[in-house]
Amino acid sequence: MRLLSFLLLFTATHAVFAQDYSFSKINPILLKNADAVVRLDEMSILVKSSDYMEIISTRVVTVLNENGSKHVNAMAFYDKETSIKDLEAIIYDENGEEIDKIKEKDFIDQTATGEGTLYSESRVKFLRYTPVNYPYTIVLNKKYTTSDTAFMPRWYFLDGYKISVEKSEFNLNLPSGIKYRFKDNNLDAFGVERTSNENGIRYNATNLKAIESEDFDPEFRDFAPNVQLALEDYNLKGVSGHATNWKEFGSWVYNSLLAERGELDSSTIQRIQGLVKGIEDPKEKIKKVYQFVQDNTRYISVQMGIGGWMPISAKEVDRVKYGDCKGLTNYTMALLKAVGIESYYTIVSADAQMKSLDFDFPSLQGNHAFLNVPLEDEEIWLECTSQVVPANFLGTFTDNRYVLKVGPNGGELVKSRQYLPEQSKQRTMAEINIGEDKIDAHIEIKSTGIQYNQKYGLANDSKEDIEKYYKHYWDYVNDVHILNHELINDKDSIVTTEKVDFNTSGYLSKAGERILFAPNMLNRNEYVPKRNKDRNRDIVIKRGYLDEDDFIIELPNGYKVEANLKPTKLNNEFGEFEVSVEQLSESKLNYKRRLLIKPGIFPKTSYDDYRNFRKTISRVDASKIVFIKK
Repeated sequence: MRLLSFLLLFTATHAVFAQDYSFSKINPILLKNADAVVRLDEMSILVKSSDYMEIISTRVVTVLNENGSKHVNAMAFYDKETSIKDLEAIIYDENGEEIDKIKEKDFIDQTATGEGTLYSESRVKFLRYTPVNYPYTIVLNKKYTTSDTAFMPRWYFLDGYKISVEKSEFNLNLPSGIKYRFKDNNLDAFGVERTSNENGIRYNATNLKAIESEDFDPEFRDFAPNVQLALEDYNLKGVSGHATNWKEFGSWVYNSLLAERGELDSSTIQRIQGLVKGIEDPKEKIKKVYQFVQDNTRYISVQMGIGGWMPISAKEVDRVKYGDCKGLTNYTMALLKAVGIESYYTIVSADAQMKSLDFDFPSLQGNHAFLNVPLEDEEIWLECTSQVVPANFLGTFTDNRYVLKVGPNGGELVKSRQYLPEQSKQRTMAEINIGEDKIDAHIEIKSTGIQYNQKYGLANDSKEDIEKYYKHYWDYVNDVHILNHELINDKDSIVTTEKVDFNTSGYLSKAGERILFAPNMLNRNEYVPKRNKDRNRDIVIKRGYLDEDDFIIELPNGYKVEANLKPTKLNNEFGEFEVSVEQLSESKLNYKRRLLIKPGIFPKTSYDDYRNFRKTISRVDASKIVFIKK
């Protein structure tokens, strides 16, 4: 009976909203700052058991311009566990007149994974529609069933920036015996209503205005309205699970996905033990094992059935010499165990945005695996998919976020390594010889921490690409000619050293007998945040860094300093900035600069102060010294 009621509700909803989709019916307040307007976004989930659910959705979007097309989201994913039952799109013109109807067979059908994937069963059907005119409206009706109840859709009442919503509705229906958890995020500020009973939960939102992005925004999900859901008893690719907290979830991963997948052949164990024979320092053992993995394996994605979440066995990786992040992490863990070092398979949401697993809502989260190795004095981190990243280095892909360590005692949320600003350091030293028309520069740049992350890849680039990189890096210097360049990647110390020689005839300015020269010609910071009189959200600076510059400047023959730079020194909540120019002799100057940017969350009322701080840095970095003929 409940299923019949659910289907009747869906039919009634379709009847109600088979309506006038003309552009003129949109409330003008929803057009402000919007590239698209969602007329209706509705999803109903019927959970019939811990391994079966049915999802029915209707999404109606009026696209106002070319940028709004990305908000259509006309796609449906499927695999062996997920079946598309209904998929249809209807297109309307500006006046609400139907101009096209696209059936499921006319959707493009392709693999849902990238080129680096060896095995995958995941596919997607999507609509590629090129409009004749804007605005237009697209209605997408979709229905699918799945046994993968571990994936409860996270519902966003607003999808992103520059999109407004007339009506958004989300329904979860399930038998009273099925237990679930939910977490509301940021609903009150947007007037989202929630009702619930023993058979489920329902949310409604109307007339949500478009949000514009701001420089240094928090993550969109951290301030936009959304709902997270999870079943206590769930199914993933035929593997059942139960979890109400991260400890239980980690136990499920360990016992259901990792168990008995760490065995190695005796010959491999003997080989890896021989590799570390005579080494007492555990850090050196870890480096040896990690280098062995880098030298003998390569990364290939495997996303077939439970293989999308369960690692290939260590024995199989050892045989074929490749694996995905899960397989290579599990393999490295097995090798370390063979030499007496305990390590932990660790799940992370990996991307440069520094997304943490939700501390308060345990569920199937994360998109990557890497390895945690706890020692007495520190934690070692290993990125097992890379053949070039040094042992114990984390870049922007996995740094400073909550991750899930998985072990025999269950799961534990811990923070991955954060690099302090002083640890993410770039030190630039240079000799700059100025002629009347040309400058010769001899430069050495040492980088550590997150700044190392930006540099070590240069070692594998072609000469042409490296020269393009430096010309872009010094794009405010015209007519740069790279004469020599060398990059030394010290993987033990995790430091890159760049040595570059270049000359230019396009940097000096002349005014009669005077030469104008900006002494910061090698590390200028020109960034100034956009003006924002009505800042709405806190300022989030995710990563700090430290730049130190020390340039010896040789004046052109026959010239002296007429006007020098005044010393600058700033120290505030956002960082520190100091610049000075010392005259070492009649013909030599020493330019020194120090810029420290601090990470943190700062109140929106501080935005103008931060912008002024960056304006001062940009202005001083571009300031010039005046030389005059003696």
